[in-house]
Amino acid sequence: MHKLIDDFIAMNQAGLVLELCEKYYAEDVIMLNNGKVFAKSMRESYDKQKGFVSSIKEFTVELVSKTIDGNVAELTFNYKMMNSDSTLNEFTGKHIQTWKNDKIIKEEYVSV
Repeated sequence: MHKLIDDFIAMNQAGLVLELCEKYYAEDVIMLNNGKVFAKSMRESYDKQKGFVSSIKEFTVELVSKTIDGNVAELTFNYKMMNSDSTLNEFTGKHIQTWKNDKIIKEEYVSV
């Protein structure tokens, strides 16, 4: 599991968000964003993130913390993103992921 998480982190830091969806999220993944359902499948998540990802001109993603306990990973990142309209967005987010059969079956994203 540690190798999967390390690869997930590297892909996130490289800005490969859509590729992460296809590689690591189960088809029927449940994704929450600050307590509200964001997506009920990998495809729904991919489609929602596609527009956002295409609007990013520059980005920096820094890992703040990583904890793995059994099949649950908790990853916190600092994000800094410049949109195509030169708007700068900076935020910190925690991803709490439940893994099964090398795929994320549930992810809770929380702004911190």
